[in-house]
Formats: sequence, structure tokens, C-alpha cells
Amino acid sequence: MGGYFAKQHVHNTAVLFPFVADSSQRKQRSGNHLQDSAAIVRVVVSVEAPPEMRFREFKEDPPEYVLYPSEESDLFTLEVVHNGFFCGLRDNLEYVVSSVDHFDYLTGDTWSMDWMNEILTSLGLARDGKLHLYWCLPNKDIREGLVPLDCDAVIRRMARASLKEKTLCVFVDHTDFLRQLRTNVVHSNAPVANSPSAVARPPPAAAPSIASSKMAAAAMSRAVQAISSGSSKLPNAGASPLPEASCSSSVEEGVSGNLRHSDSDIDFEFYDSDYDVEDGDDDLFADNVDKSVGDNNEKEMVDDKEDEDALDDETLQLGEENMEVLRNKLTEFNPACDMDNPIFVRGMTFSGVEELRKALATYAVRNRKKIKKVLNDRRRLTAHCAAGCPWYMRAGTDLSHTGGFVIKKYEGKHTCEGSWPLEAISSKLLTEKFMHEFRDNQKLGLQSFAAKILREFKMCPNRYKLARARKAALLQIHGDEESQFGLLHDYGQELRRSNPGSKFFLTTNSVNDPSSGEHKEHLATVYWSYDACKRGFLAGCRPFICLDGCHIKTRYKGHLLTAVGVDPNDCIYPIDFGLVEVECTSSWEWFLTNLKEDLNITNTAPWSIMSDKQKGLINAVHKLFPESEHRFCVRHMIQNFQRAGHRGETLKNDVWAIARSTNIPKWKRTMDKLQVDCNEAFQWIEKLDPKTWVKAFFSDFPKCEMLLNNHSEVFNSYILEAREMAFLSMLETIFYKILQRQESKQREGMTWTGRICPKIKKKLEKFFEWSNNCIVKPAGNYLFAVESHEFEKDYSVDFKSRTCDCKRWQLTGIPCHHAIACCRKDNINYENLVDNCYTVETYKRAYAYTLAPLRGRVFWEKMNATRVHPPLYTKVMGRPKRCRRKAPEEKVKEGVPYFTKAGTIIHCSICGKSGHNKKGHQTYLL
Repeated sequence: MGGYFAKQHVHNTAVLFPFVADSSQRKQRSGNHLQDSAAIVRVVVSVEAPPEMRFREFKEDPPEYVLYPSEESDLFTLEVVHNGFFCGLRDNLEYVVSSVDHFDYLTGDTWSMDWMNEILTSLGLARDGKLHLYWCLPNKDIREGLVPLDCDAVIRRMARASLKEKTLCVFVDHTDFLRQLRTNVVHSNAPVANSPSAVARPPPAAAPSIASSKMAAAAMSRAVQAISSGSSKLPNAGASPLPEASCSSSVEEGVSGNLRHSDSDIDFEFYDSDYDVEDGDDDLFADNVDKSVGDNNEKEMVDDKEDEDALDDETLQLGEENMEVLRNKLTEFNPACDMDNPIFVRGMTFSGVEELRKALATYAVRNRKKIKKVLNDRRRLTAHCAAGCPWYMRAGTDLSHTGGFVIKKYEGKHTCEGSWPLEAISSKLLTEKFMHEFRDNQKLGLQSFAAKILREFKMCPNRYKLARARKAALLQIHGDEESQFGLLHDYGQELRRSNPGSKFFLTTNSVNDPSSGEHKEHLATVYWSYDACKRGFLAGCRPFICLDGCHIKTRYKGHLLTAVGVDPNDCIYPIDFGLVEVECTSSWEWFLTNLKEDLNITNTAPWSIMSDKQKGLINAVHKLFPESEHRFCVRHMIQNFQRAGHRGETLKNDVWAIARSTNIPKWKRTMDKLQVDCNEAFQWIEKLDPKTWVKAFFSDFPKCEMLLNNHSEVFNSYILEAREMAFLSMLETIFYKILQRQESKQREGMTWTGRICPKIKKKLEKFFEWSNNCIVKPAGNYLFAVESHEFEKDYSVDFKSRTCDCKRWQLTGIPCHHAIACCRKDNINYENLVDNCYTVETYKRAYAYTLAPLRGRVFWEKMNATRVHPPLYTKVMGRPKRCRRKAPEEKVKEGVPYFTKAGTIIHCSICGKSGHNKKGHQTYLL
């Protein structure tokens, strides 16, 4: 039975099914006369005629070639890509501006060059010597699978390939581009010796024309009609449109086959080899299965294959000149993948001498060889190894072929011993090698950097070279620190363009350069704010501002002044920023003036300011916020308290108890306790204004009882990484940190449920636990008397005015534990009594505004303003300080405070005098 049918002709196979019967029917049929057998065979031959070749129209479905289990079909589709051109150099090759046409129902047995020419003619193409065809091998792209379609050997390869691949692709080169410029991508059409593709097959018959295919299909139709009508007479040979030789040979073969098996149970024509085993199957298994291949030795086979040279392929058949050109193409140095571990060969090309120098340095480090360059200029490079070692390289500019830098002579064998060429590990090499490490972690320390180099190269240079490499890497990441000051005007314009309503302006100091006599403008102050932060602060935050300054940790120094608010969830909310030379009264006045104008503050009475006791800041607040409440950070006050000589844990706890007093009776009681513990400490504390640090005297309008300036400290730590960068990079880093924070807070607010924010809920839970010790006595009209186990035993609570005698409710806007006990008594939801400044809706209003990202520096508008130079600074001796000097009580090791002996006065146990100990007593006497 024939081995292939198209899906469109599957009804013809049903006609033949009556002939495929059981063995008894086949025996009965084999005894009939020769005419019936010949008729049967003639029908089979007619049905096996290939379907008519067709040109697939636009949007027409491709055919589905149906295969029988035991046989292969050589029907295939030819895809012709034409009306375009090849382009691209090196690794890039494309066929652009093309048309694609498909021809279906081609057969491998009749496939020939005549068919290809007829297809080209139907497309309006003629092979006039300028047109060249290339077959793209299956499962290959055009960069590695093009074969010239110019001989019968390639035609036979295509026919064999059609047994597995049902779509073969042919490209038409109209410009002869590949033969002239890209010979390296074209495969030879000669088959490899002893390979399956080299086995000769009988030459196919001449390709029938399209008309003959139509006649064959008509004959097949007449034969089917004859069988279905029950007639044993078939069209005679003279009426058959098929080639006479083909029909007669098939008939004779079928007749003889039926005669030979007339007494057997096997019908030769309808035998299916998938269900019965023939003799010789064991031989086929032994011939085609390699028992040496298994899961354990597969890797060895792959390794052996990788050792072969691609240029030793016999199918190339190139001349000596073309072989040399191809070898140069294959040995072109690719820095993207070859620079990590260079391997040199003669003829390898480089883009320039700089690339070869880098490769030599990496080669020396990787192989632990001291390579010396005896001739090293822009056109030539000669290098050798140690004395007596045959390793040698000579390279130069190749102007005749590649136009690059080529290794002209190379001897790669080493006989010398390995060394440690630390001089080859230059800072430039380290910068390029570990640039991605510094991009991921810009605070990478020298010790960690050295460990990475040691793991990579098995050697490590000194720390000075490491520091130079790190400095160069950060310079490439952030740009030159000095040149960034010249872009400040452009940055300000970009900020105002992308975020209208934002502010950015600077002031400069005019200085005459004594060395050049040039008049220069040096940066003095910078003020900037973001419109989204200002709008959100006014829409959802309380009138409470934390002020503080921090150091910029670059060589130009300076102080960064910040104003930070408190959001409805008691978290930080940055407002605006300023850069000044030093913290003083004038700089703080300048900053607070811009802050008032930015927030449009005209009445300062509702506002509260939190800061440390910096003298310039205190004067500026009193001048610009005269009616505002000014609180001082208690932690800084306790530091001053201890520096005055009032040390000890008991006195420190007494001061904290005084600051936490929420009402006057409690404040008096804690002050009396301090006086009992230490009268001198009491006198020191008594001089302070309680309105600046005691809760009992705070204003209840801002709904904030904060005693510490922690929000400013947290924000300074939040931008610590940015404060170590160049100034413009610092501005961009702060901007994107706040941009990301605004977006994350928006998403965070969308996930919250309930009326109030999470941190406020935690405070209510704590107060709810405290309320278990309270006894409530209702007085009517939402008045309650509460008895607790505190020192101040009785309290009165008023729900209408939302007040309690403890004053905690008034200060924070959150019901105290006394009020919660009353809510539990009357079954009132105490969350409804929380002030609106803590609700989720208020939180969403605070973060409802979004910062628009900035464009890249190349897109910034050039302002053409006066060039700004870096601030003037005086270089001081020693390494710049990067960490704040901590007070003794701030030093913590493994969670436990520890104290050093620095600053303590020692005494001698022999004489009792100070300044020396027992060991230095004899020296003291001398």
C-alpha cells in the first residue's frame, strides 16, 4: 500500500478498504485470474499518484499531511522568500522587505531543479545569472543554515529532508550579497562522506508538468468510479495519462508479487509491517542502536565532540585563501564573552590595541604569568614571558584584510613557573571587572572588596589600589562630583517641569580666583521642595513640624536642613529641604522663611515646632514662629543634664518621669522625687521652661504628645546613603526615595480595613488592657467618675467635650484607658471617639498626590545660566569623619550599653595621687 495521502483525498483510501480483508479473503482473491490482479495493481498505482501542486492563496489554511504508521510521506510544502535582500555584517544577518509564497503538495520522488525553475517562473522570476537560490536547512536560521541551491545533490538532500520536515524554505538572493560579502554563512553543498545524507538514491524521474499532474488526477478519478460501479474493466494503458514506464513497471511488479504469494496467507501489496516481525529485525537493531550510549557516559561523548575543529569539516571544500578568511572570521575576539578568560590564537582580530592590552592583562592574571610588553604603541604590540619561556606574541594593525588589530605571530606554550603578577591587576581592571558589584552595593567595603578579588583571581593587591578602583567605579556611576554642580540649574528646571508647584532655587557667592583671575560663582545655599509632599502635608497631617540638620559626607561638606511632619499613622512625612554651609541663626532664618512661604503660613499660633537646642535654630524659631509652641527633644536635654555632672540611672529616670507627666499633680510629685534624690539636679531642671519639654504644659491643638525629635533622626538615617554621594546624585536619590515611598504608602493605605490606622489601633489595645484596673461610676449626660489604682485615684471623663482629668485624651485625640473603661460600661465603640486626624481616609488624603519621575539628564532643558562651581572648602588633616561621635550612654554592644575608660581619672593605690597608677608610681617619683 502507498505510504502517503493528503487529507483532502482521504475518501480515495476508503475505496481501497474492501481489498484489505482477512487472510481467507486474501487467499480467495489470490486465486483469481491475472486480469483481476492486474486491475487491482493498476488501481493502486493510480491512487498513489501525487495530488496536484497548488499555490496557496492568502489566508488559506496549510495542508495536513496524513502519515500511515509504518511508512513515511514525501509530500511537502515549499516556502519561497523573495523580493527582498540580505544585509548585515559580522553576527547580524537579515533578509528584509520580503514576500513569502507557499507551494503545497510537492513530492520528494519527483522533486527536481525543473520544478524549482517552474515555480520561479510562476512568481515572475528568471534565473538570468544574477539571481541565486539558497535552501535554509531545517531547524537552522539564515546565519548558519544556508546552502546554495544550484545542483542535483542539494535537490536530493531536500527530498530526503521532506520525509521529516514538511515545510522547506528557499531564499532568493537578487543582489548576490552572500557570494560577494558573506561567504562565511554559506554552507558547502557537498555531502559528508559515510554520512546518511551521502548515501546515493536512485535518481528520480523527470518532474511532470502541472498539466500532467492534472491528467494523473483525472485518471485516478476514473479508476475509482470504475471500482465503485462494480466493473472489472479499467481504462486501458493507452488512455492512461501516466508515464508508460512507471505504470508498466508497477503493474509487472504487482502481478509477479501476487503470483508468488498465491498459496500463502500474506498479500504482498497489503502487508503491514507494523504488526508482524520479519526476519532480520535483530540485525536492524544491532546496526542502528549503539549500546555504548547511556546515562553514565553521555557527558564523555559530548566532551569528545567539543574537541573537534569546526574548520576540519570536509563539506567546506574551500580554497586556501577562503579558508584563511574564514579562520580569521571564526577567531575574532569578542570582549563580551572572551575578556573574562582570554585564549589567543594566530590570526585573532581585535577592535584596537586597547582591547588587546586589556586581554593581555586579564590573561596574565588568570594564568599567573608575568607578561612583558617590549613594544607597545598604537600600531604594534610585542610581548613575551619570562626569560627562557617560549611564549611570544606579536600583533599589529592589519590594513589589507580585517582593518583591525591582528595577532600575526603567536606561541602559546609556557615553560616557566607560575608567579603572582600583582602589577597586572590594575585599578582600571578592577573597576571594569567589578562595576556591577558597586552598582548593586555602593557601600561595599574594602575588606569585602578584597575578598571578592581573592575569590576571582586567587590574589589580591594592596588596599590603596582597591580604594582607587572603588573611587573610579563610584565616579563612573555618579559622575564627576565637581561637574555635577554645573547641572543644578538644569535639574531645577526639570523638577519644576515634571512636578509643577515644586520649588528649587540656589544662591551663590562671587569669588575671584587668585590663580587665574577668573570671576567664579560658588554654591552657597540650595532650597527645594516637592509639590506632592506639600499638598499631602497640608491635606492630611497635623500642624506639627520637626526641624533638624545633618552633615553631608563629601569633601565639600555642608549641612542638610530638613523639615519633617507626622502622618496620620504617626510615621515620618518629609516636607522640604535646604543645603547650607553651617548651621547658624542666619541659615536657619533663611530656611524657615522659605518654609513659611512654601506652606503659606501666616498665622503661626496653631503650629508646634520640635527641635534640639541648637542656638541658631532657637533664635530663628522665636523670630519667625513667635506664637508657635517650641518643644525641645528630651534626649538631647538629658545629654546636657549628664554633661553638667548629674549622672546616674536614677536621676535619668526621674527626668523622664517628669517629662511624661500629663497633668500638673503628677508633674509636682515627680519634681519632688527628683529634689529628694539630688537637690543640685533639681535646681538644674527647675531653671528649664516646662512648656518646652513636659507633657502637662503642651498645647492640645496639634494632637501630638511627642517628646523626642525621632522623626527627623529617622529621616536623616533614611537618606544616609544619599548624603555620601555627589550633590546632584544626592538630589536624585532623595527624590526617587520619596517617590517610591509615596507610591508604597498609597498601596499600603488601600489594603487597610477599619476606620483608624494600624499604629493607633495598637495604642488603643494597650489602653484597653490598662482599663481593666478602672472602676466606672456613670453620672449621666455622658459624664463618668472613674476610680483607678494610680497615684491620682479619681478622674472625671466627659464624652461630649472628649476630655479626661489625666489630659492624655486631650493631648493625643486618642481615648485614654479611663475613657475606654467608660465605653465598655455603656457598650460604646471606642474607635469612634478617635480624632479624625488618625483615620484611614485622612491617611489616603495625605498620600493622594504622586511625584512624576524625572527624565534622563540628556533630556534636560539647557538653561544656559551662570556656571555654578562647588562650594569653597578648607581641606583638613586626617580622614573625613563619616560617623557621629556618640555619647557614652549611646554606645551599645550586643544590645547592652557599655562604657569605656576613656576620660576617667586614675589614682595610684600607693600614694593616692591622681594621674598615675601603681605601675607608674616609680616613674612619678622620678
